[in-house]
Amino acid sequence: RFKAVVSTQSTGDMEYAMRIGELQKKVNTSMYTVGWYSSGIIINEYSSLIHAFYKCQCPTPVHLTVDTQLKEQKMKINTHITSQIGVKNGTEGCIFTPVSHSIVGSEADQVSLKFFQGLRGTKKTPNLNDQEQIISSCDDMISQINIVMGHVKKVLSGEAPNDKELGRQLMEVVQSIPNLDGDTITNMLNSHMQDLLAVEYLTYLTRQQLAISARINQIL
Repeated sequence: RFKAVVSTQSTGDMEYAMRIGELQKKVNTSMYTVGWYSSGIIINEYSSLIHAFYKCQCPTPVHLTVDTQLKEQKMKINTHITSQIGVKNGTEGCIFTPVSHSIVGSEADQVSLKFFQGLRGTKKTPNLNDQEQIISSCDDMISQINIVMGHVKKVLSGEAPNDKELGRQLMEVVQSIPNLDGDTITNMLNSHMQDLLAVEYLTYLTRQQLAISARINQIL
């Protein structure tokens, strides 16, 4: 997990980072620090100071920089580690060396990013409700299934070469799908819908109680 230092005062930042880190570890005991990030691609003397602090948190911290100004028309991301330089028993310092990295996103992240990518070139953001988003996702899934089925038919007819690795991946996808009949799926949807309605009803009651409490406080 990466941490960020957001203030211009390094001492306060370090104390803040330590407190936040301790609180996060109490919530998630499996969390550990692997580095820190900053907005912008410039590395200066403050970067060395902050990096030295995170060396106390982990042996080889990673410094991740994100170009939020989109100077190259994209969000450029770089990762660095440091190497010590200088003269023994004299002036010492460090140099930031770029290292390779890969970006991995969950399925939920990919759905959101794909939605925002589809808004490129549009000035107005569409206000889609949950039902419209589900319908759009189902349409995309059906389109992808049709592409896969078309490729499988070509392989069976001999129009396309047989790829064992691709076949193995398709088998894993098919086996990962739960074998449920229509009635079971309908019951699951109805159960989840009832839970959703209960949550909405409780939210409405809480909102009304807060409004009544606020009015009583004004009267008193």
